[in-house]
Amino acid sequence: MKLLIIILLIFVCFSCKSQVNNQNNTKQNNVTMTTEKFDIKTFEKNKIDGEYNFVLDDGTKIRQSSSKVDYSEYITPPPPELYHTYNEYFKNGNLKSNLISFPNDFSKNYKEFDINGKLIEEINYDKPFKSSFKQLLELIKNEKDSIDIFDKNTLITRGILDEGPIWEITYRKVFMRREVIKVDGITGAILERSHYPHLDN
Repeated sequence: MKLLIIILLIFVCFSCKSQVNNQNNTKQNNVTMTTEKFDIKTFEKNKIDGEYNFVLDDGTKIRQSSSKVDYSEYITPPPPELYHTYNEYFKNGNLKSNLISFPNDFSKNYKEFDINGKLIEEINYDKPFKSSFKQLLELIKNEKDSIDIFDKNTLITRGILDEGPIWEITYRKVFMRREVIKVDGITGAILERSHYPHLDN
């Protein structure tokens, strides 16, 4: 009977050791992969002067192009969607990088992959900002001035300054001048209002 108990204890110990090793291996191999690929065949068939432009059924515009080292793709969804996507692909068609941004103004998220599809870097630009873009849009909506965020004279930027995360809204209210609203990126409170002269074309 004692021999049977000893054998059972040895078996249990080895089972536990094996389980721990398996968990470690799973953790080490727990990497983020992407299977997204560029449709090289369709692009080569339809490109004109190195570009292929088309529109999806939902109105999303896609512009693809190629260079000696990679392929690139701009994805512009219709309103009310605010964010655009820019992708770069390796020459084998695998996704190289992915950038989501509010066009020309600020970035939301960035991912970079190796040639085999393994995620090697990710930057969440939203992370330092407790006051979100959605909240900023609500603030803009409640302003006395009418601010068109899609107007070419309107600029929404953000950054980490000495005082912390800051949103900045620049817009045209009157000719030859730009208004600026500085907003706390944590509380969402307006910190400063100012203006400066600006040439209008």
